[in-house]
Amino acid sequence: MKFFITGATGFIGSHLCHQLINEGHEIVALIRSPEKAKKLPERNVELIQGDLLSFKNDDYNIPECDVVIHLAGVTTSINEADYFKYNFDAVMDLVECLNRQSWKPKRFVFASSLAAGGPSEPNKPLTEKDVPKPIELYGQAKLKAEEFLKTVPFPVTSFRPAIVLGTGDEYSLTLFKMAKKGLGIKVAGINQQISYIDVDDLNDAIIKMCMEESAESKCYFVSYKEHTDLQTLWYTLGKAVNRKMLMIHIPKFMLFQLTLFSSLLSKVSPALGKLDRKQYEQMIQPSFLCSSEKLQKELSWQPKYDVYEMTRRAAIGYKKLGML
Repeated sequence: MKFFITGATGFIGSHLCHQLINEGHEIVALIRSPEKAKKLPERNVELIQGDLLSFKNDDYNIPECDVVIHLAGVTTSINEADYFKYNFDAVMDLVECLNRQSWKPKRFVFASSLAAGGPSEPNKPLTEKDVPKPIELYGQAKLKAEEFLKTVPFPVTSFRPAIVLGTGDEYSLTLFKMAKKGLGIKVAGINQQISYIDVDDLNDAIIKMCMEESAESKCYFVSYKEHTDLQTLWYTLGKAVNRKMLMIHIPKFMLFQLTLFSSLLSKVSPALGKLDRKQYEQMIQPSFLCSSEKLQKELSWQPKYDVYEMTRRAAIGYKKLGML
């Protein structure tokens, strides 16, 4: 099969491209940076220049493909308008662009987020039957895109991944670098319960969604069968890099002040403003849990890697790259 993939050079996308090529498929990859494209497989990959704004152009052409996998988007931004611009408006533009092509995809697979479902109650993972209650703009934009995609004239499958870890992710690397120093952080009084998924397990699920007719018009949470909590995750990261962990407990009011300060710094330089309101809202929740039972049953998918194996594999990958 032939796949058109946005976000192909990103963390999830680059892993997915290698997996698809290894399984004998072809890829058309949307790329902004030729330099980043070097991480993609050399064979059976066609590169087309563009970004999420390119789909607005009436004359923008996408080579004919069987499946469209839309991974690209904005997860954090100093400009709150960007959350809807790149996570909702861009989805509409992509659909309009596809409608202008002489061909139509057999399946459109959309990367939403656990944030679209919102936080859960402690020890009570969200299921697809729960009413979504996103608490910040990123999750709201993703949910709005999900709703819009229910109206398009071709088959759509959406998925909401839990926290994704693996080699090649900026967020994962930041956690590992902190663990390498023996430091972990959490909000004082909150040991947040979290669902997670290894990047390779996630991509196994994505490929299943592309291939199985029963996935049409469905939305799936994607997570490992069990959940963990933030403190356990930090200790597991420490074990993966052979460090004993010291936990730093940040009071909620101090975290809020840091968020405001980060917003001010971002006006000087975006690189300085890493903590935004979205991250603050997510960090103070007691629980972000979801269940992938529906996905496991309907598509016969089984995740392989628990939190210990997931972090061990990622640490090995980063060490091979000389990053840890």
